[in-house]
Amino acid sequence: MLFKKPKVGIALAGGGAKGLAHIGVLEVFEKEGIPIDIIAGTSIGAIVGGFYALKPDAVKMKNMARRFVDSEAYREMRLSKFKSEEEDNWFERIRHRLKVGLTFVEALGKSSLIPEEPVEEIFDEMFNNKTFKDMKLPFASVALDLVSGQDIIFKEGLIKCAVRASAAIPGIFPAVKLGGRILVDGGVTANVPVEAARDLGADIVIGVIFGYKPSPPGKLNSSMSVILRGDELAKLKLFRLLLEEADYVIEIDTKDVHWTDFGRLDECVEMGRTAAYKHIDVLKKITQGGVFSRLFFPKKTPISTH
Repeated sequence: MLFKKPKVGIALAGGGAKGLAHIGVLEVFEKEGIPIDIIAGTSIGAIVGGFYALKPDAVKMKNMARRFVDSEAYREMRLSKFKSEEEDNWFERIRHRLKVGLTFVEALGKSSLIPEEPVEEIFDEMFNNKTFKDMKLPFASVALDLVSGQDIIFKEGLIKCAVRASAAIPGIFPAVKLGGRILVDGGVTANVPVEAARDLGADIVIGVIFGYKPSPPGKLNSSMSVILRGDELAKLKLFRLLLEEADYVIEIDTKDVHWTDFGRLDECVEMGRTAAYKHIDVLKKITQGGVFSRLFFPKKTPISTH
């Protein structure tokens, strides 16, 4: 009996600068001849995945990332202002920003804390006016529509609009207004875009993530810290449910990388390479097609809920 070779989709999760590690995973897939038929991405996963689908070359992707880090537009975004030297959770980041001068009045008076101009410049540089028709590989990105509450899967149109919407962290990066929708980071509800990969026809979906366990709780001694902790845990539960829909999961250890640490490009890429090589034998088996991958395919990577 003949078996059709399965279409392999890779679903790249969001995670800010941690997502630079996706480049290392893609590099290993290239070097080891592991097929990628479909790419879906959320947030930074959409940026990396979109560029790679346009130009399937991990070296070019890394060079583009380096140009981004060295650009004036990147410096104008001043991402370091969101980094706290204290505990890496939302409460401590907010407290840190208040200490260095960001007030609630300032936050309430702006639609986003990062201006639109440098963000537009970066996405114009990366994608110009290319459309999904220019992609070498089928690609989809996911954004959340704040009007309807629906996840929007982009599969056509301008790449830069789709990817920018997917990466628009609510309140920090400017939302994308498109066709009556107000679009923000897909990571709010679909941080690992398994559904988008399936929607493109993937038979096997490999999720690439940066962890599924809660951060340290901190002291939880204020109303704000309790609210934000509850929000974190709610999102984590949803994320775990999404992971259950993936066929296999590669978890990259980037625990000490802050979401703004884009200057750690080389380190993050190496983290991705290391993680991919840990799974290399299984990845080759489940993507080779034929009777063996069908009979011995591991349905899911075990995910602890503790």
